[in-house]
This record gives sequence, C-alpha cells and structure tokens, in this order.
Amino acid sequence: MEFGLTEEQVRIYTEAFNDQDKNHTGVLSPGELGLLMRSRGHTLSDEDMRDLAADRYGSVTLSDFLQIMAKREMDVALQQQLAQAFSVFDTDGSGFISVDMASEFRTQMTTLGPNPFSKEEFENFMSEYLAEAISSHPAEEDGLMDYQEFIKLMLRKVTA
Repeated sequence: MEFGLTEEQVRIYTEAFNDQDKNHTGVLSPGELGLLMRSRGHTLSDEDMRDLAADRYGSVTLSDFLQIMAKREMDVALQQQLAQAFSVFDTDGSGFISVDMASEFRTQMTTLGPNPFSKEEFENFMSEYLAEAISSHPAEEDGLMDYQEFIKLMLRKVTA
C-alpha cells in the first residue's frame, strides 16, 4: 500500500491523474487538480488551492496527488466510522442522542475502548458542549446531542 492507498486505488488515481495531464508534463496546475478532484467526488476549497499553489510552486505531481487522495480517503473512512458509531446511539433515527447522566452514550464513553474518557474528562467536555450549544440547541434542557457535536467529541478524543 502506497501512501496508505490500496493498489487498486493507486491504479485508479494514477490513471485519473494521467488522463487530466493532457500535456504529459507529470504535473497539474491547481485548476487542473480542482477539476480532477471534483471528478473523483472531492472538492478543494479556495484556501486548499492557495496552499497547494504556494507549497508546490503552482504545480502538483502524481505523488502529491496520491498523498492528497490518501488523506481524503482516510477522512472519508473516519466520517463513515463516526456516522456508524453515532447511529448505534441514535436508536430512533432522530439525529440526536441522549447525553444525560443515565444515558448509554455516557456509560460507553467512560468505560469502553483502549482509552475511554474519565468521568471528569467527559464532564469537562459536556460542560464545554453545553456552553457552546446553548445558542443553537437547548441541550441543557433536553439532554440531547446532535451529530455535529458528536463528531467534535470523537475528534477531540482521537487527537487528545
């Protein structure tokens, strides 16, 4: 596996890169990369494009592209894992999970896995969550957390 991609992914992305490289120079401009990314179902923000232009002197090699796609594939896989984890707790499909003191979510987050939250860590996060969410969602009143806040929690735990 090159760059964390399967051989099949490397083959597909290499073919796509070569198809986009109409001049056969081995490099793509940020604009060409943007077209290629969109054709693969990914988008690049204006900031991404500026960063690429600055970091790559205005061109992107196949190796650069494979690294970009490996990161995107990892991001997609993580999003899928997080969505699956959220659905375990969102048993009624409402888009919210219970985070009250007796919730299954709280129990699982403080007991399972190789590095569970301590009760204090979880309480600290919940305090932050409630303070942030108060303007957009009355979580303190109903004890519910939406998917976006769940993602924040999981990503904080992964990077902690």
